[in-house]
Parts: sequence; C-alpha cells; structure tokens
Amino acid sequence: MSDEPVAPFFLIVTDHDRGVFAVEGPMTDDRPRLSAARAARDHRRITCGPTGSDRDALTADYASTHKLTGVPPGSIIRPRS
Repeated sequence: MSDEPVAPFFLIVTDHDRGVFAVEGPMTDDRPRLSAARAARDHRRITCGPTGSDRDALTADYASTHKLTGVPPGSIIRPRS
C-alpha cells in the first residue's frame, strides 16, 4: 500500500437496462461505488468505467461513443458506506 495521495477522479456508471449513464465523483476510492454496483447487478445490467480526471471530457467522450442519456450522479447506484 502506498502513502502517496491518490488524485481525485470521476467514474462512469451505466445502467444498460434503462439506457442511461451517470458520472460519479470526484472520488479517490471507488470501492463503495463498485460494491453498490455489484449489489445492483442482481436486478439490472450495471457496468462501471471508464474513469478520468476531467468530468467534462469524460462525459463528452462517453456520450459521443454511446447512445445513452446522462442522468444525475447517484441516480443509478448509491455508494455503500
């Protein structure tokens, strides 16, 4: 384990059943969101990724390559504490 600080990043979470994606973050630890996504997969087709340090660039790139609608953060999954 490294003592170096982790740079904040953003994470795309996609609900393929609803045809939507959310940009979550900024965060330095994606484990709570990944855990929530695993639990949600019991009921829906949820994927996590890609990640990036620039919310706007990540959103624009993902939206241009996927025909999905963006929704507010927390609309697809809620991170577990």
